[in-house]
Amino acid sequence: MPGIPLKARIRASVLSGTARLLHGLGLDAVVGRRYGGSGVVLMFHEFVSDSAQTLGQGCRIDDFEAILAGLQRQGRAFVTLDEAQRRLEAGDTRPFAALTFDDGYRSNAELALPVMERHGAPATIFVPTDMLNRSINAWWLGLRELALHHDRLAIEPMGQTIESRTRAEKAAALEHMTAWVWADFARAALLPDVFAAHGLNMPGLVERLAMTAEEVKAIDRHPLVEIGAHTTTHRALALLSEADAEADIAANKTHLEALLSREVRWFAYPYGAPSISGTREAEILRRLGFHGAVTTEPGCLFPQHAQARWLWPRQNGEFAAHAVPQALSGAHGVFRALRSGWGEPAVNTRPTSGPSS
Repeated sequence: MPGIPLKARIRASVLSGTARLLHGLGLDAVVGRRYGGSGVVLMFHEFVSDSAQTLGQGCRIDDFEAILAGLQRQGRAFVTLDEAQRRLEAGDTRPFAALTFDDGYRSNAELALPVMERHGAPATIFVPTDMLNRSINAWWLGLRELALHHDRLAIEPMGQTIESRTRAEKAAALEHMTAWVWADFARAALLPDVFAAHGLNMPGLVERLAMTAEEVKAIDRHPLVEIGAHTTTHRALALLSEADAEADIAANKTHLEALLSREVRWFAYPYGAPSISGTREAEILRRLGFHGAVTTEPGCLFPQHAQARWLWPRQNGEFAAHAVPQALSGAHGVFRALRSGWGEPAVNTRPTSGPSS
C-alpha cells in the first residue's frame, strides 16, 4: 500500500528526532533564546486515555498532564488569548503559554478540564456549528472509524482497495487515506458517499465524540474556558469564494454568540494553511469584528504579533509518540527553527489594520 511520499516522511522524522534530541540535551532552551519569543500558543484536538483505540490520534491525557507540568517548569504562566495579546502589547517579557482545543470534542470537558483545573490553565475551545448540529463532514473521524473496523476497504474515489489487519497496519492505512485528502481538500466532499457505502452513521459518530450545544454552553461558563469560532462547515476556506468564506465564518460567529449570549472574539482556521490564501481570510475576520485568530503555522509569539493578531502561529501539542519532549521543544520554537533552516524566528508578523479590542 502506498503511503505519504518517502521524502515527506523522512523530513518529518528528521524534524521530530532532532527536536527530541535537543530536548534531551537541554539545548531546546538555548534555541528558545532566539526562537522562543514571548510565549507560545499550543494546539490540541481530542484527548484520549489510550491512543491505541484511536490509531495514535489525539493527545493522551497523561501526556497532557506532563506537558502542562513541563511548561510550568519552564517558568511559563498559563494565560488566555486575550491576556497573551495584552502582554504582547505591553512588552511583557515573562514567558507564557496559551492552550487551544479545536472542534469541540467531549473529551475536552471530560478528560482535559480536570487537568486544566489542577494546573490553573485556561483554554479556548474552537467549535464549528455543524459539529453541534451533527451535520459536519467529519471525514477525518469517518476514515478513522473505517480503518478501525474494516480489514478491507474499497475506497472508490481513491481507486484503491486497502487491506489492514494489525493496529500498525490500520494506523498506516489511516495515515495514507488522510494524506490523500490533504493533497487536495476538494476530495473531502467525495467521502460521505464512501461512508454511506460502508454503513457508517456519521451523525451518530459525531454525537458520540462531540459536545452538544448545551454542553458547549455549560463549559463556556467555566472560569478556565472560552469558546471560539471555527467556521460553520469546517471546510478549507481557501477553496471557497471570498463571499462564501465570509458567510461560512459569519454564520458560525452569529450562531455561537446567540448560544452563549456573549461576543465571540477568537477564531481558529480549519486545517490551518488550507484555510488561508494570502491575507484574504484575515481581512474577513477583521471586518467581522474578531479580536484575533490562530493558524497551525509552527512558531512562537513575538511582540510584533500584537499588530498581526489575525494570523498568530500555533504549535502542535499532540503527537502520537514522544508527545511531551516534542511539545516542550515546540514551545521553545524548535520546530520553527528547523523548518525555517534557522532563519527568521517570527512568522506571520505583517500587520493587519483593525480595531484594537
